[in-house]
Amino acid sequence: MDEVFSGQPGTPESAVRLKGQLLRIASALYPDRRPVVVREWTDPVRLRDPEPVGHRFLFLVCAGGDDRPSSPGFDDVLHAFTTEGWTTRRRSSDHPGESRAEARREDFEVRIYEGSGPGLLTFTGWTPVVYTGRQSGRPRFTLSTVPVPGVLCDDCHGWGVCLLCGGRAYSGGSGGYGRCVCAGNNAGPGRCVECGGSGALTAKATSWVRKRYGLPDPDGTGSFPQVPAEGGHDSGTSALVAVSERPCACGEVRCSWRNRLTDADDRTLALFAGTCQGCAAQRAYAFELPRRRLAADQVEDLP
Repeated sequence: MDEVFSGQPGTPESAVRLKGQLLRIASALYPDRRPVVVREWTDPVRLRDPEPVGHRFLFLVCAGGDDRPSSPGFDDVLHAFTTEGWTTRRRSSDHPGESRAEARREDFEVRIYEGSGPGLLTFTGWTPVVYTGRQSGRPRFTLSTVPVPGVLCDDCHGWGVCLLCGGRAYSGGSGGYGRCVCAGNNAGPGRCVECGGSGALTAKATSWVRKRYGLPDPDGTGSFPQVPAEGGHDSGTSALVAVSERPCACGEVRCSWRNRLTDADDRTLALFAGTCQGCAAQRAYAFELPRRRLAADQVEDLP
């Protein structure tokens, strides 16, 4: 389970700084809409022992909301980041109507995403690893930063190297002849045997985890699965807050969420589809919102 740090004393300056930057950018984009911190959490960083040696601090911020009169335009969103000193890179999207980008500043990173319909504009940002003792370098990934649909390697914990020898295959170890067992690794000496040095596992490689919990394999289409619509929310933003706290059947809360606002059967629906960052299972929710008529060029038809 993840460790929520909201309101705890001792939050590092880097986390305070990142949160302030994300809120300031969101407020500049929508001066009449207060941004919402959907979730705050940490990713543990481990070596061989189960006790974490450090943590990465993360935020999911929703800028504006699905009730906003119009979007400022995704290019304007990226401009707002560059104005604050971030370097941005727009990413291609396999899903029509959705926009993605990455922003970097020093060792801080942000994933920028806007859903379709018009969907929610969200920022997922994280700090450099904050170590509790001696600094140990930087892992390739932590639980929440592995690109979808991969998951963190459970053998090297995202480092990409063999933790038995620390990536030094010929410095001794249990392999005999003064070398580590990873010396004969097809991916190269010193690299993690399980993930081949990438620090992450594919969705296919984690199929056994999903089977343990009775979860199907992802269908690979990227579509929003049709699920029964729930009530109880007056906006997509409040629905996202609720969704972000729901665990997968495997027990993991971390999930990379996409969203869409649509008119269907004379209803306004907020749709959410995501990939669990613990087992790569496909997750989906739908919420019926108070009726609002979307503009013709904003309507997304259900498949």
